[in-house]
Amino acid sequence: MERPLLMGLLLLSASARADGLWNASLGASTDYVLRGISQTYDSPALQLGGNYQNPVGWFIGAWGSNVNPYPHTGSSAELDLYAGATHSLGDEFSGRVAYTHYIYLDDPRRAHYDYDEISLTASYLDRLSATVSFEPDYSSYSTAGFSRDRAAGAIEITGRYPLLRGFSLTGGAGYYDLQHLFSVSYWAANGGLAYVHERLTLELDRFIVADTARRLYGEQSANATWTLSAVLRF
Repeated sequence: MERPLLMGLLLLSASARADGLWNASLGASTDYVLRGISQTYDSPALQLGGNYQNPVGWFIGAWGSNVNPYPHTGSSAELDLYAGATHSLGDEFSGRVAYTHYIYLDDPRRAHYDYDEISLTASYLDRLSATVSFEPDYSSYSTAGFSRDRAAGAIEITGRYPLLRGFSLTGGAGYYDLQHLFSVSYWAANGGLAYVHERLTLELDRFIVADTARRLYGEQSANATWTLSAVLRF
């Protein structure tokens, strides 16, 4: 899936002119931040993805990145396998349902962290998107201990406002429910500037994350973090 969701909106805009049903992407970022939490401990990430989109609306694909998730025990790789369908709700609106299986390859951590996610998204063109997601078997380690195969959920809104010459203002916010894992929830937000030129997307973002995330994940919280990302779609 789009990691983060806002980059998905930008790639949707950038790929509107893409040829064929198959698409791939090559990306790099100064820090891989997912839901306000750094997945690489403030270190660079290289990311690859590919997907097939049928004219009827269903899609299937894979996305991967190097990660060093909490707790800090060594590097591994994240592989996301996803499938779903998109349905037009008129000329400007669309809906999407997706299933994603998150896999951690060569994970040095003792516990098993793979999990599944089901998400529903409503979008207005490539400008605004709202997503509700549910993870029935999410596992996480934090300062509160280890919770395995517990239910978790998220509500996320992302958007972009086009400026001139390929530039856009970007922003997003999310609420993350970890009540079944650690009896807490937290919010995170980001805002920045993006530039799209043909198949290349550049994005500069700053993150703001609730202090609850810092208490759970320590320095892995991305609060006040700046990230610079580049994605080439082909």
